[in-house]
Amino acid sequence: MKTTIKILTIILFFGIFSCDLKNENQEYAEMLIEKVETFKKKNKRLPKNVSEFGFTEFIDSPAFYELETDSTYIVWYGLSVGESKIYRSSTKKWSEEG
Repeated sequence: MKTTIKILTIILFFGIFSCDLKNENQEYAEMLIEKVETFKKKNKRLPKNVSEFGFTEFIDSPAFYELETDSTYIVWYGLSVGESKIYRSSTKKWSEEG
């Protein structure tokens, strides 16, 4: 019985932690979109990368910005191995791909 309770507690802990991490990534991604749109209004162009508005992107960043064309970009973050949630500026919609 104690083993079952320990296993269930561990599963619950990882489930809650995973949800918090996804929400944190989503919030960071939405903040990136706001920064990009503000930059675009001010400079009449999209930034080449996040360093143009004072951010640094690392391999373990919560979300990522990528310029696709002169007028479109994506912001994305990983959900699990091989799966991502992607915002496309061309449609202004999120999608899950993988």
